[in-house]
Amino acid sequence: MDKIYEKKLKLEKTKQNLFSQIKEIDNILGEINQVIINNCIHEWITEREDSMYGEKFTYCKKCNILRGF
Repeated sequence: MDKIYEKKLKLEKTKQNLFSQIKEIDNILGEINQVIINNCIHEWITEREDSMYGEKFTYCKKCNILRGF
């Protein structure tokens, strides 16, 4: 039974480390996206959703940022 508890603790520690790595990767990706957005020469495209009362939305063709956000 002690081996099971040890294995559980080891897996929980591994899980926490992986969550930390994912959070760090998300932060780095956010910084990279911000650099891309700030340096993009935007080409804005406006489209309407395919429905009877579809909303309009505008986004950049190059970096995919939504205008107004």
